[in-house]
Amino acid sequence: MRLLLPAALSAPLILLGACAQNTADGYAAPEEGDSGFYAASNTRADELYLSRSAPPSALGYRDVYIADANVDSMVVIQPEGVETDEAWVVTDEEAAVLQEDIEREFIDALGYQSAFNIVESPEEAELIVYTTVVALHPNATREQVAAGEPPGGAVTISLALVDAESGAVLVRSVDTKSTEDIWSFQQIDNEEPAIDLIFRSWGNSMRRGILALQRRSNDPLVTPLQLEEQ
Repeated sequence: MRLLLPAALSAPLILLGACAQNTADGYAAPEEGDSGFYAASNTRADELYLSRSAPPSALGYRDVYIADANVDSMVVIQPEGVETDEAWVVTDEEAAVLQEDIEREFIDALGYQSAFNIVESPEEAELIVYTTVVALHPNATREQVAAGEPPGGAVTISLALVDAESGAVLVRSVDTKSTEDIWSFQQIDNEEPAIDLIFRSWGNSMRRGILALQRRSNDPLVTPLQLEEQ
């Protein structure tokens, strides 16, 4: 079965916006193949799934909690034929700074123009945003960058928008975004690392998306999504 989502409701599903590339090798969203979710195409996200049973009350949700990002399962996908670089392992200190970066950018984006209320605990929330850093994709090795190769790469992320009361996933999106400086991922002494621009983009896309899902905004230029039963 193939459905066409109107433009007014299509933006919420583009949670992770532009610059999509292939997702991390071997990673599949948990909703893939689940008949309880529509699989969306004609979107700029690599993978996107929409719950078929989102409660009507979700249209009125305003209180959002930003859960700690999960980096425990992150993998580093090195250029072809290159051995694993153990220096990419994320330390506890780096993970804490990364969490601060994600939380800062998401809070600023979701709270812009008082669109949503950012709460301090899941008990206060109606919606919870879960972020998992799935993979890093450096374009060049550490030695190649030291020799003058551009330090670009990409980050793959999985984002889930969850109903705080039921724990049900309302929207899942998996996307890969490019950055000119993938090595800033571990530059914990940098007050404005390049990686922040990626999280800022995802946060802004998420805000616009949820607003459209709740029918509080309308973008006539958004191409309708096509939804398919799995």
